Order: sequence, then structure tokens, then C-alpha cells
Amino acid sequence: MLGIKDLKEELSEMNSEMRKVREQIGELSDKVITITNQISTSMDKMSSVLHETNITIRDSLKLTSDTINDMSENFSKALEEALKKMSEFKIKMDVRDTLLKSLGLEGILPDFLKKK
Repeated sequence: MLGIKDLKEELSEMNSEMRKVREQIGELSDKVITITNQISTSMDKMSSVLHETNITIRDSLKLTSDTINDMSENFSKALEEALKKMSEFKIKMDVRDTLLKSLGLEGILPDFLKKK
């Protein structure tokens, strides 16, 4: 059986160990707070960068869309004009052939002047 003096020494040792544990817990708590603050700061920065990236992507997609629309309109106009010119050329060739037939000059012209 332990005497009072022995119990007192054990309690003193336990008290000392508890203080060390409390100090370690305090240090860990400070480190956790520091890490939490750093994570919060990093998340804020990342959120800001992501927002800027989203804006850049949106603007880029808008520009791409506008460019494609412009190209489509230009292509449609160019195709329409080309088809119109081809139609006019065909009409001219048909008129020329009709005139040559009506004048009786159809067989007289060399082949390179005839419609292909």
C-alpha cells in the first residue's frame, strides 16, 4: 500500500504530465488554426482565379460563336453570289446557243467556242 507521501508524488507527476499534455494540445490547436487560416486564404485565391478563368472562357466562347456566325453568313452570301453568277452564265450560254442555231451558225464555229 502506498503512503500519503507516495500518493502526493504520483499526483504531482500526473499534474506535471497533464500540464505537458495541455501545452501540447495548445500548440496543436494553434497549428490547426494556422492551417485553417492558410486553407481559407488558399480557397479564396482559388475561387478568385476560377472566377477570372470562367469569365475568360465565357468571353472566348462568345468570340468563337460570333466568328462562326460571321463566317457562316459570309459563306452563305458568297455561295449565293456564286450560284447567281453560274445561273446567269448558263442563261448567257443558252441564249448564245439559241442565237447561233437561229442564225444557222451552229456547225460553223470551232469546238473551243462551243459550250462545254
